[in-house]
Amino acid sequence: MRCFIRKHFYWFNFIWFQLMWFIAVFFTVSGEIFLIFSLLLHFYLSPDRKFDLASLITISAIGGTVDLLLSWLGIMIFPEAALLPLWLVLLWAHFAVALNHGMSWLNKIPLYFQVVFGGLFGPLSYYAGYKFGAVDFPLPPLQTVFIFIVIWAILLPVYLSISRSYGDRYDKSKPKYS
Repeated sequence: MRCFIRKHFYWFNFIWFQLMWFIAVFFTVSGEIFLIFSLLLHFYLSPDRKFDLASLITISAIGGTVDLLLSWLGIMIFPEAALLPLWLVLLWAHFAVALNHGMSWLNKIPLYFQVVFGGLFGPLSYYAGYKFGAVDFPLPPLQTVFIFIVIWAILLPVYLSISRSYGDRYDKSKPKYS
């Protein structure tokens, strides 16, 4: 089984990240143990742990800091946390490693598409979280989504650049997908 998953890690990771997003947003605090277990499983199965760990630390720190700032500014409020819930930090960790594997194809598209993808799908993710009750938007939702469009249009290319630079650094063990 482990050999099969490693061989198909790219697709496994992409699907797994989508599942972890739903668990984080639907179960929030009660899903945290599962999200922790999921990260441990990821590192057990990952074809490149150093690459993933470096990306996880850097991208999670940036994303978490931006979300912390947005929470502190009152742009988003989490019902069960003062500023930033653990489930969101864990979701950032899952996102960071997904950029190395299941979403690595984003590194192969032109920068302007990265900007468009970031400006579209980042805000959609937060808006869906809002609709499912994982986060509240004190400002009008359209205004909040516009803020996320600007942030994600800028940051997705940055996250991809970080992932790419770590991928180049750890090239000998970088996963090769066919």
